[in-house]
Parts: sequence; C-alpha cells; structure tokens
Amino acid sequence: MFVRRSPAIVLSLALSAAALALAPWAQASDGGTVKDDDPCSASSTNRLRVSVDDDGRLQVVGVVWSDDDDYWQWKFKHNGDVSAAGSVKANDDTNRSFRIVRTMVDLAGTDGILFRAENQRTGEVCRNYLDY
Repeated sequence: MFVRRSPAIVLSLALSAAALALAPWAQASDGGTVKDDDPCSASSTNRLRVSVDDDGRLQVVGVVWSDDDDYWQWKFKHNGDVSAAGSVKANDDTNRSFRIVRTMVDLAGTDGILFRAENQRTGEVCRNYLDY
C-alpha cells in the first residue's frame, strides 16, 4: 500500500488538535480545581472544589471550617442561578466544619460556580467563586 507522508502527517496533527479541543476538562480529571483564597468575613475558612465525574457532570464541594457549632445557610450558584441551597449545623465531631457536595450539569463554555455560606447567629459570611 502506498501512503503519502505529507497528508498523513497533516491529518494526524489535525485529529490530535481536535481531540484536545473537544476535551477541555481532561486536565481536571486528576482531582479538579480548588480555590480557597477568598477569606470568610471573620475567623472561619472555606474551600470550593470543582471536578468532573465519570458521567461528565461537575461535582462541586463547598467546605467551611468554623470556630463554633452554629447553624449556617448555604447556597451554590451556577452561572448566576441558584443550583442548590439549604441550612446545616457545623458538626462538633469534625472540628466544627461542614461539607456540602452537589452535582451540576457541565454547560458549554465556562461555568461560574459560587459557594456562599452565612452563619445565622453571628452573620459571618464565607464566599468563594470559581470560573471552571
């Protein structure tokens, strides 16, 4: 069989580039993106983590480490719309922290994920935003 090298090389380069362009989340498959440099308004700390699960959906994790075991109102926003919300009591058995895990649809383009939690007794606010 006779194969011309130039077209074969060009075709393989084009297919490789197309495969990389179609899988922008592949770089996050090793554990996702973590952002924790947005401080809370008082002494608590928080973290937001986003990764892609096996079904191609976003797994979003919000964590707050608190100094007390108060009740907190929390919410996740996805591209400006509320995706999930609720209330939780910080657990004294886990160093007065809480962790919220939710799954979101991976929309085309960049996904803006917001995690916000507010202490109902003190008014302290923890907020973290990530473009994914």
